[in-house]
Amino acid sequence: DGAPDAATVQLAYDQIDLARGIETFMKGMPATSVLAACKGIASIGVGENKGVGITEDLMDARSLFLTPNTTTPYVFACLNLKDGPMVVEVPPGVLGPVDDAYFRWVTDIGFTGPDQGRGGRYLFLSPGYDGPVPFAGFHIVRPETNRLLVFFRAFVKDGDIKAAVDGVKAGTKVYPLAAAAKPPETVFVNTSGKQFNTISGNALEFYGELNEVVQNEPADFVDPETVGLFAAVGIRKGQPFAPDERMTKILAAAVAIANAGARSFLWAPRDKR
Repeated sequence: DGAPDAATVQLAYDQIDLARGIETFMKGMPATSVLAACKGIASIGVGENKGVGITEDLMDARSLFLTPNTTTPYVFACLNLKDGPMVVEVPPGVLGPVDDAYFRWVTDIGFTGPDQGRGGRYLFLSPGYDGPVPFAGFHIVRPETNRLLVFFRAFVKDGDIKAAVDGVKAGTKVYPLAAAAKPPETVFVNTSGKQFNTISGNALEFYGELNEVVQNEPADFVDPETVGLFAAVGIRKGQPFAPDERMTKILAAAVAIANAGARSFLWAPRDKR
């Protein structure tokens, strides 16, 4: 009477789970990319909420980044607002953005930001924060996620890279709002010449990385349809991600197909424009 038999049911669900695993890779990549960037710089001592990485001798091929260049000093920091609001002080004359845990733009800093290149203090409030807020002295930012990726460029004048780096160190601080009266020392790490990876996984480990993001963020850090998509492959806020043997095999196939798809979009686009 049109009801599928057991074999058809199994094949149908396998196909549906495969499709959802592929789409999860496509839609989850922004989140795992931010996580990978923060874990990558943390692996060389640039810890969340306290460290700042800077390419004092510019970038080279030892470190793996998505879109770097080798002509300007980069500055990196990661915040995690789970324990409360954080302050980032930026020096004059820099340029860069702050992105949230889903790689969405939050604010610019420097020339195109509220400080207009003069430098200043940015206060990042935790999602849902309803505590006291200073009435002056800060550029107030209310992101939708706990983890934030801060990065900006310092400009080199007359070929003097050291002067640009020294300017960054003199004017950059990262500390909790609760410690604003007496900020702890900010740790600076020269990332030039160091071997580390800031690119997220493109095999089965990808799904574990995405789960790590979901567990760190508010339940609604992405739209409901995407929350549901992630949940459909077993990635749910407040629950362990523990795929069984069948689902592990399906996700391994899904991420391989998704990789092929993502690379095809780049190297063989259907739209010839």
